[in-house]
Order: sequence, then C-alpha cells, then structure tokens
Amino acid sequence: MSIAMQDFIFGLIGGLGLFLFGFSLMGQGFQKIAGERIRWFLENTRNPLLSMLTGLLLTITLQDGGAATVLLIGLLGSGFVQLKQAISIMLGINLGLTLLVHLIAFRLGNYPLLVMGIGFLLYSLGKKRYTRYLGYATLGFGLVFIGLNTLTSAMKPLVESLLFRGAFSQVGRYSLGGYFLGFLSTSLVRNNIATIGLLQALTKQAAHSGNETTFLQLHSVLPFLLGTGLGICTTATLASYKGSIITRRAVWAQWIFVLATTLVLLLVASPFSVFVSKVTINLWVGVSKIKELFFSMPAGHLPTASQLFPREIAVAHSLYNLLMVIIWLPLVGPLARFLEERINDRWLTQEEELRNFEYLNEKVLNTPALALRMAAKEILRTAQIATDMLYLARIAFIKGQSSALCDIGKKEDLVDELRNSITLYLSTLLSRNVLTASQSRYLAGLIHVVNDVERIADHAENIGEFAKAKFEEKLPFSQLAINELELLYGKVLDICKKAISTLEEDDPVLAKQVLEREEAIDKIKEELRQNHINRLNQGRCWPGSGIIYLEMVANLERVADHAANIAQVVLVGKEEMS
Repeated sequence: MSIAMQDFIFGLIGGLGLFLFGFSLMGQGFQKIAGERIRWFLENTRNPLLSMLTGLLLTITLQDGGAATVLLIGLLGSGFVQLKQAISIMLGINLGLTLLVHLIAFRLGNYPLLVMGIGFLLYSLGKKRYTRYLGYATLGFGLVFIGLNTLTSAMKPLVESLLFRGAFSQVGRYSLGGYFLGFLSTSLVRNNIATIGLLQALTKQAAHSGNETTFLQLHSVLPFLLGTGLGICTTATLASYKGSIITRRAVWAQWIFVLATTLVLLLVASPFSVFVSKVTINLWVGVSKIKELFFSMPAGHLPTASQLFPREIAVAHSLYNLLMVIIWLPLVGPLARFLEERINDRWLTQEEELRNFEYLNEKVLNTPALALRMAAKEILRTAQIATDMLYLARIAFIKGQSSALCDIGKKEDLVDELRNSITLYLSTLLSRNVLTASQSRYLAGLIHVVNDVERIADHAENIGEFAKAKFEEKLPFSQLAINELELLYGKVLDICKKAISTLEEDDPVLAKQVLEREEAIDKIKEELRQNHINRLNQGRCWPGSGIIYLEMVANLERVADHAANIAQVVLVGKEEMS
C-alpha cells in the first residue's frame, strides 16, 4: 500500500470518526441541557406546525436525524405520540437536518481548536451542571470541524485523480444512478449527515485545489444529494421492524412524502440547480453587505464557483426540505387517514394485548428523561392490572364468583413478567447513560414502586386463594364478618386508586392524603381484629373461618402499606427537588 493511499484511508476513517463522534458529543450535551423539555414538547404539541417545529428542535438537540427518527418510532410505538403528530415531526426532523448541513458548510480555519479548548475549560471548571453540559456540547462542536478538516485533507488525492473525476462525471450524467448511489450510501452508513459531510469535504478540497473549472457541479451532485434524503427512510424502516401497526404507518408516510418530493425535483434538476445557484449568490451578497454595514468588514469580490459550491449544497438541501414541508404539512391529516384505511392491523386477543409491552422501548434508552417517563407509564399500567386483580379477588370472596379465580392467576403471571421487564429496562438505562442526580433518584424510586406493585398483586392472589378455600371447604362467614371485610376492602381499593393517581400526576398533596388514609386503615384493622376476638370468645365464629378472616384483614392491610410506599416515593422525590 502506497503512502498516499494509506494517508487517504486513515484520513477518511479517522476524519469520519471524529466528525460523527463530535456530533454525538454535541447531541449528548444538548440532550442533557434540554432534559425534561424534550418530553414536554413531544407530549404537548398536537398542532401540525408545532409538531413540525418540535421535530426540528429534536434534530438540533440530538444532532442526528437518524437518532431523532429512531427515537420518534420508539415513542410512536409506545403511544407517546399519535400518527398525525409523528408525520409532522418527521417533516421537522428532515428540515432540522438542513441546519446541520449548513453548519458543516462553514469554514472556520483553526478556530475549532480554540472551540475545543473553551469546551474543555467549561467542562472541567464549570461548577454548575448546565455549564459542564455546555462544555460537553462545545467540545463536540470543535471535534465536528476537526473531523471535517481531516476529511477534507484526505480527499486531496481523490480530487486530483483523473479516474475519479471521470467516474464522478459519468455518475452526474445519469440522474437515477446518482440518486441510487446517494440512497445506497446513506442506507449503508445509516447517517445522512455522514454522507453529506463526505460530499462537503470533497467539494472543499476541490475548492482548495484552486481549479476554477472544477469537475464538481451542483447539477451533477444534486441527484446524489436527493438520494441521501431518501436513504434516511431505511433508518425508520429498520427501527419499525416488528413494531406496532402505527409505526409501520408512519414509516410508509415518510417513504411517500420523501420519495414523491425527491422524484419531482429529480425531473426538474437542471432548473432547480440554476435557482439554487442564484439564491446562494444572493445570500452571499446579502451577508457581505451586512458585514460591511454593521461590522465594517470589506465586502470583497464575488466567490468563485468552487468556493460557492459547498454552500450551494447546503442551500439545495434546505430548499428541498422546505419545499417538502410546504407541500406535505397541509396534507398530514388526509395522508394519515389514507394510511389508517390501507394498512390494517392483525387481530389480537385480549391476553396478547396485555402482554405487549406498551411503553418499554429500547429505542429511547439513550434519552433518559423519556425512558424514565415511559417506564413510569408501564408501571402505571402494571399497577392498574394489580388493582384489577384486587377487584377480581373481591368478587370471588365477597360475591362468591369462583370464575374470577382463573383470571387472577393469569394476571399474576403477567404482573411478574412486567415487573421483571421493567426492572431490566431501568437497569439497562442506568448502565447505558450517565444520569443526573434527580434522574438517578427517580429511577431508584421507580424500582421501589414496581416492587410494591408486584407485592400488591401477590396479596390479591393470596385473597384469591382464600376465596378458593372458602368455596372448597364451604366455610361459613357471618353477614357481620362479610360486611366488615367489605368495608376494609373498599377502603383499600380506594387507597390503591389514590396511590396510582399520585404516581401518575406526581402530586405531593395526593401523596399526603394516601398516607393519612393508610393510618386510618391501620386503625380499622385493629378494630376488626378486636371484633373477631370478641366473636371467638362468644362462640359465634367457626375456627376455620376465623383463620381466613384474620389472613384477609392482614393481606388487605399490607396492600394499603404498599400503596403508602408508592405515595412515599412521590413525596420524598418532591421534597428532594424543592
């Protein structure tokens, strides 16, 4: 291997690695700064325009359109967002990519080294956590341009190669060939910015060569650029593999609006290229005049074609995505209805629906704020199943309906399965990310809560066993004893519902009410135990029935204790945050 070839390969691999790692660092830094705001935006934007802007902000925050798309697919499959909202967000993600393309079109000279130094100081010396996160993102920003400069230098032998120039010119003559090449390269790399970054590095090296009759022209690379836009659809397709019906609908929507827009622009590539060139020159002139007017900087001469070309790529990418938003954003509703009619779901049994983990999605594990929220939603669903078990056990014991016992057993197995999956999900989240102090406390609290929920289900199963013993052994219970158990049962069900609401709303006021009711239930328990002892002394209670009665009271009181534990987690969390 020649030294020139070795420099090219090492520069290509190392430069691309630094480039992508820089974007990753920027994304992690911005993501930590954004924190819970990402979740709030995704949960509270139902208007198509606001949803589109949310997608744009999501791409800027994560610094990766592919990661934003995968995150969206995960949220969509978990019920966080609806189909119309998801389509609008996808349009915004595509538009957000244009800002990243403009970012890498800048020429910063040696400033990236200074930027990295500033980022290091912010990260090392910053006392506030947001200052350190900003330093993290600033370090990434510097790495992006150092990687891009490395790529640009590595492209020199490629640009000077007559063989490469001839091959590129041939690709430029065949629009579909360039389009397919852009699609294939982005599909393989699974990163739209990586392929465009390589293209930008190629154009910058061509500009550095000083050849005004450069072989690179916008109309020759435009099909490739449009193909990269289609290539990001494969990321969503892979992310939706074995996903729910709504994720498949969203992926089809992305294929439809990207494919339709890119093919139309492919048909009018020549006039579109001319329009892009005019817009780019006008922007250049406008920026130069602003510099001259406000910063007393000389406007200079008009740029050469080779100097302007990297900016033309960014402008073409922006206009293409802006056109896609203008055309398709008003059509989001009709497109969603069309897909809902055409793409039907398979029929699921009730048990299959329950066993489907609605919110636990690995695609959002790299976004701790969202992953924690989704785990909390899955815990709430599990808590509702445990509460349903209590209702079934009540029907079986108090009302004498033995048919409810079978459902209790099935739901108990499901709760155990959900508890294990939630615990594993939270453990994976902890191992993959560096959580903030508040996120770590919240995660620990969720683990305690899911264990309490599982114990509530265990007590419901115990009550089901008591009901079974009552049926099989024909144990007699006085109406007074049944009325007492009915009273306690009602109080316990009420405190369970209140505890679930406390967790769902994260409300410390409700949490205090739960703790107060738990104390009242403890008093009722003691009264019932004393009443039972009095009946035993009076010979009015069958011994076998008495044992079941006491076990029932004890299990119901423990259910109330676990409900109070859930409320305590919410209350402690709020006190630590205040």
